[in-house]
Amino acid sequence: MENYLINLDRAPERLEATRRLFESAGLSFTRVPGVDAQKLSSADLKRLCPPFRFYIANAHRAKGGDIACTQSHRKCWKTAFAGKARLAAVFEDDVDFDPQGLKDALAAVEKENDPRIPTVWLLHKGLPRPANPQGRWYNLRDADDVAHSWCSHCYAINAAAAAMLEEMHDPMANVLDSWSTYARLGVRVLVACEPCAWTRKEQSQIPRKPNRLWSAAWFRKLYWMRYKAAFRIDLLLKRLSGKAAAMRRAAKRSIENTEGGK
Repeated sequence: MENYLINLDRAPERLEATRRLFESAGLSFTRVPGVDAQKLSSADLKRLCPPFRFYIANAHRAKGGDIACTQSHRKCWKTAFAGKARLAAVFEDDVDFDPQGLKDALAAVEKENDPRIPTVWLLHKGLPRPANPQGRWYNLRDADDVAHSWCSHCYAINAAAAAMLEEMHDPMANVLDSWSTYARLGVRVLVACEPCAWTRKEQSQIPRKPNRLWSAAWFRKLYWMRYKAAFRIDLLLKRLSGKAAAMRRAAKRSIENTEGGK
């Protein structure tokens, strides 16, 4: 399994910090130049992510950084699975990890991967958990929390799942790390019971404005109610529009392509 690192051309210091981290762990990676939101025009952003459709799915407007992040991961998947590869590990350039824990997790992914089942393995902290997770992985659907299934700085993915996610984001209707959405549309999303990765304490390259109301409990409750309602409406629209079926067809083509390379 190859490792791929997403890094913007204007962030060489992040690349160097991550390179030192990988070298100290005895790991290598292939750099994938990230898509820079600063170089996308307003027309590009609207074409890649129809504003109204995104709002229905997420109950908030898409930021240029969100769109560029999604396009960066799509670019990474295309690079990783351009041939007959079955698996890839994807990292963002602010990742930090426990070297031995990461090696063990990736070895388990290679051993357990079934190319016929579209699967993503999430290796990072900050994800919802069931009450008593058992074994190495738990299925995200068992966590039953659609509101906190984010983060994309360290995960493994097989070719079938990459094909499904690529289809889903053409055009983009959700943020890249909407893992709960993927899990409910046919992608098996497995989460490490013992996370081995997290983010370094660096400023996000997706600018966010602090919301002063967030400290109020009533506002947070209202926000998550709105988000969960949008989540369910979005799933219904995807099924009605045939997007879920298109994702399954894309996975089937990917599986046939991979098996043809045996």
